[in-house]
Amino acid sequence: MALDLAGALGMSEDQLVHMRRGGLLHDIGKMAVPDHILLKPDRLTEDEWAVMRRHPQLAYEWLVSIPFIKQALEIPYYHHEKWDGTGYPHGLRGKLIPLAARIFAVVDVWDALTNDRPYRRAWNRSKAMEYMRRKSGTYFDPHIVEVFLKLSD
Repeated sequence: MALDLAGALGMSEDQLVHMRRGGLLHDIGKMAVPDHILLKPDRLTEDEWAVMRRHPQLAYEWLVSIPFIKQALEIPYYHHEKWDGTGYPHGLRGKLIPLAARIFAVVDVWDALTNDRPYRRAWNRSKAMEYMRRKSGTYFDPHIVEVFLKLSD
């Protein structure tokens, strides 16, 4: 889905290679998050969230020295940044968030909403689409959501 969306947004074949690599590695930092947090069937505490929010930084630290991965790091490092600046790890806002990360964030959240998680059942397509519309302009780049929704029809 991320590659289809990136292609629809005009990414080149070379950029798509890095997009694919970044997508495959996007949550590698969660290897350092204990299972009792990852698999918790309830809301995370503030302390647990602090541990969880470290995973993008860990991914960056682990991968930055691998030459052919460097261009793919935008996704593992920045995919939890939000359009309105309330994301992490750096609180980037708007177009300061790399394009690949903005694209991947839409697909990552879609995947999280439409699949079962330990803490909640999957949402149906209609409910997930409405959420994506509501978060356009706050959580997500509005143009990317617009293209995503058109592709999803």
